Amino acid sequence: MLESAVRLALRKSIPKEKLIKLEKLQCQIFHTTYNPTKQRTGAKILRKPLIGQTMASYYGPAEFPSVSSIARLWKDDEFEIVNEPEEYRLERIETRKRRGKGAPKKKREAAGSKRK
Repeated sequence: MLESAVRLALRKSIPKEKLIKLEKLQCQIFHTTYNPTKQRTGAKILRKPLIGQTMASYYGPAEFPSVSSIARLWKDDEFEIVNEPEEYRLERIETRKRRGKGAPKKKREAAGSKRK
C-alpha cells in the first residue's frame, strides 16, 4: 500500500508533458506504436508471424486419394475394393425405400407447364 502511495505521489509531482515525452521515447526504444488515446489497434495480432503455411501443411495435401478414386484406378477382376461407408449408406437408402420413407420421385413433366 505504501508503494502505491509513493508511485501516486511521484506521478503527481512529474509534469504531464514529461510523462508524454517519456512514453514516446519508450515507444521508439522498444519499437512499439505510440498510442496516447489507448485505443485498441490490433498490433498484438499483427506482430505475430503468419500461420497459413503451418495450417496448410498440418492438414496435408488437398488431392489426397479417396477410396473410390483408388478403386477406379485398381479396378481388376482379381479383387474388389469395398467402400464400407458408401455400402452402408446405399443399404440404408434401400431399407428406407422399402418402408416408404425414401426420397420422393422426381416429376416427369417440365416445371413450366403448370395448370392454374
